[in-house]
Amino acid sequence: MNDVKMKKAALKKLQKDETGLTLIELVIVTLFTSIALAALLNSFTVSITSSTDSETLTIAGELANAKLEQIRSDKDGRGYPFIIQSNYPQEINPEGYTNFTRAVSITAHTNYKTVQVTVSNPQIPDVTLTTILANY
Repeated sequence: MNDVKMKKAALKKLQKDETGLTLIELVIVTLFTSIALAALLNSFTVSITSSTDSETLTIAGELANAKLEQIRSDKDGRGYPFIIQSNYPQEINPEGYTNFTRAVSITAHTNYKTVQVTVSNPQIPDVTLTTILANY
């Protein structure tokens, strides 16, 4: 019986000695937590940058579309001969949007004109919309 009590006491002592964390375990946990946190914060940075680019791309697309609509309206209101390059000069900061540039290119063919509107911004690739206007 005495032998059993001694074994239980020794087992309890071993269990007490093994509770808690060693310094090496704390360093390893801290290292892994730091790496995971850095990766998580990096993904937030990428998503914020992407959302800003999406907004800028949307604005560029709308600026290009607005100019195409104006040119189509000019064709209907002022006539097909009005649609020439000199009537649509390059615009810097069109409609109050800073860092944007809008340019129109008109190519005349036999019975139609190709109209291309390009909107530029340093943060994104150029956005270009093209339409064809017929002489009817």
